[in-house]
Amino acid sequence: MLAFYAIFIARIQFSTLSFRSGINARNIITGDVKNNPVKLAIESWLDLVSAVMMFFAAIIPAYLSLKLKGDISKVTIALTAFIVVHGIYHVVRMQGIESIADSMFEPASIIVLIAFGVTYLGVSYKKKQEATGK
Repeated sequence: MLAFYAIFIARIQFSTLSFRSGINARNIITGDVKNNPVKLAIESWLDLVSAVMMFFAAIIPAYLSLKLKGDISKVTIALTAFIVVHGIYHVVRMQGIESIADSMFEPASIIVLIAFGVTYLGVSYKKKQEATGK
């Protein structure tokens, strides 16, 4: 009975609150973007800006991949691959093909990021072994 009075008082005090028994998880996660063209347009522009910035950010590691020799070039190649795949994810998402972007390019981006981390750990471990061995 106490809970009923608490809800009743809350409804009076906060009339804008909705006390529906079911919560639509899609609205919480996506913010119901599909039904709001303004949010969809803003999201598309943000994806475009993100993609452009990603591709510009890939220029420096790509250049370093070409100029550097040895193990560090492996690290910069892996970093460049991650940046490019993530940029492609944003381009595909901007085009409105979110199902392909989320199911194909996002996992590919994560896999390439993990490969970058493994490459970095391998190179740093090798350098550490060379330093302690000498």
